[in-house]
Amino acid sequence: MPGGTVRRADRVLSNAVPPPSSCQIVISGIIVQVGKLPYLCGMAKTVRKNFPVEGMGCAACVARVENTLKGCPGVENASVSLASNSAQVDYDPGVTSGKKLREAVQAAGYDLLVGEDEDEPAPEDEADRRREDVYSSLKRDAIAAAVLAALVMLLAMGFKPFHGRGIAMAVLAGTAVFWCGRRFIVTAWNQARHVSANMDTLVALSTCISFFFSLFNLAFPGVWTSRGLEAHLYFESSAMIVAFILLGRLLEEKAKHGTTAAIRALKGLQPKEVNVRPGDIVDIAPGSRIPADGTVVEGSSTVDESMMTGEPVPAEKGPGSVVYAGTINQAGSFRMRADKTGSETMLAAIIRMVQDAQGSKARIQRTVDKVAAVFVPVIIGISLLTLVAWIVLMPGEGLAMGLLSMVTVLVIACPCSLGLATPTAIIAGIGNAASKGILVKDADSLQTARRVDTVVLDKTGTLTVGRIDDLGEDRLKPTSVAAVAELRRRGLAVHMMSGDEPGRAAAIAAEAGVDDFRSRCLPADKADYISALKAEGHTVAMVGDGINDSAALARADLSVAMGSGTDIAMDAAMVTLVTSDLQKIPQLIDLSRRTDRIIKENLFWAFFYNVLAVPLAAGVLYPVCGFMVSPMVGAACMALSSVCVVCNSLRLRRG
Repeated sequence: MPGGTVRRADRVLSNAVPPPSSCQIVISGIIVQVGKLPYLCGMAKTVRKNFPVEGMGCAACVARVENTLKGCPGVENASVSLASNSAQVDYDPGVTSGKKLREAVQAAGYDLLVGEDEDEPAPEDEADRRREDVYSSLKRDAIAAAVLAALVMLLAMGFKPFHGRGIAMAVLAGTAVFWCGRRFIVTAWNQARHVSANMDTLVALSTCISFFFSLFNLAFPGVWTSRGLEAHLYFESSAMIVAFILLGRLLEEKAKHGTTAAIRALKGLQPKEVNVRPGDIVDIAPGSRIPADGTVVEGSSTVDESMMTGEPVPAEKGPGSVVYAGTINQAGSFRMRADKTGSETMLAAIIRMVQDAQGSKARIQRTVDKVAAVFVPVIIGISLLTLVAWIVLMPGEGLAMGLLSMVTVLVIACPCSLGLATPTAIIAGIGNAASKGILVKDADSLQTARRVDTVVLDKTGTLTVGRIDDLGEDRLKPTSVAAVAELRRRGLAVHMMSGDEPGRAAAIAAEAGVDDFRSRCLPADKADYISALKAEGHTVAMVGDGINDSAALARADLSVAMGSGTDIAMDAAMVTLVTSDLQKIPQLIDLSRRTDRIIKENLFWAFFYNVLAVPLAAGVLYPVCGFMVSPMVGAACMALSSVCVVCNSLRLRRG
């Protein structure tokens, strides 16, 4: 029986070796673990933390929160995502804190959620609870607004005029606008106080203009009738705008929730609070979840690791085998020695990596953010020009028609679709990759993979199993030949580099089916070979173990670390494979291409929709064929635009 204290996962334990304190930091662009390294005297350190954000409704909100955070002293970088309602912040804790960051964001009209000690992000359960509260409130308001809008429509079109009809419509519409739609008005007011504007500003302006114009016409119809004109009421428009946009937001939040399904599934694997510490010996019963990373010391079983590795076949475990926290033991039972617990486990590292990746931004998103930052002010300007044009070009009813067109322009424009086009696709794509055991470091890494035309494979441990058998080459892994064939079918050139002598390297290359190989390569030779391929104009992916091939990995356009367990150099590579299966590489290429295609589809739709919808709402076709877009139709189109973008991104969850 191995040494150590035998314990069960649900019992209070003692005399165990305490886990080392650890915190992820960024030093000179490289992520490391503080607590595993000696104290680096005099070196500035930057922590990376993901904070939930409340109050964002469109891309303009994202730009404002992000710029606010970047302007805070001590903040090195900040990336804000509308799709996940979160902010990833790299900052020096010696200069600023979560509390100070929150105060800055609150001053901009939003909220950054922090924990009780005011320096850590709010606990996940608290953030989830607040999101659920917001969603429930949104659902109640959407249902109420839909009922009120239907009643106003019924009064406006379903009954003959009767005394008091206008007052009844005003009361119902006013309730829809100022109660059900209060979030738009409150946010718009807060934005105005900070000399800013966002999507809620457009909604608040459009609903208030149509409501108060109708109220004026109801109270003073003589202003129009004395000129031979009709005093139109547009109460149904204001109520329907609120109803459609709230319903759209509800569907949007539901769809956005789907894009983060993968990270929630990973979090769901985390063991419940158990007192297991490094050095403890734990009994693992059939069907139980493994509480820590460790080593089997007695017994045998099979373990379901599919959520972490993407491999559907359970892994055989026996004495000496490594097991991971969050995986599920199956029919057998065994005893394990806990090696790493809590935030030190492989699962915790994977969750951090996926969260960081989903919080990152693709290069194209930075251009979109610049457009989004000026989108709302431009739309307000166009709406005012629309009003002026109608008054000038159509004397008489020009004011009424101009106000109607102005409201439609305000409500039909959709900065939300711009803000959601890229991040929803990135989050869904990275989540899909994680479910397959492919850990992508950031959005740019995912997009780079689609451009790769040459894949360079290290031999030992990558193409081969990395162990010499009884016959004396380290045989190919069972999946290597198929993986190389898959890469070549996708039009990629496959090369191999090895430190072996030419004869052995040639035999392995021929058996694997690679296009070209280099033998007797030292680390510097591998790096030079990558540089030479890039100089020829190739986009190169280097696949290695992340340690011996570090120089070559650093030179490559896309670096992929192969291996399993905690020996993977996860923080050094752009992509990390949880297992050693080379077939994950063609899967990564396919997913990258699909993600890029979805992003382009989303951005095309977002820009095309706004470029087409705004002029139609302004009434450019009215002089030609009398066509006008009503505010109600505009509101429905705006709501559906965002939903379409998110639903298109959700296609990345499949396959």
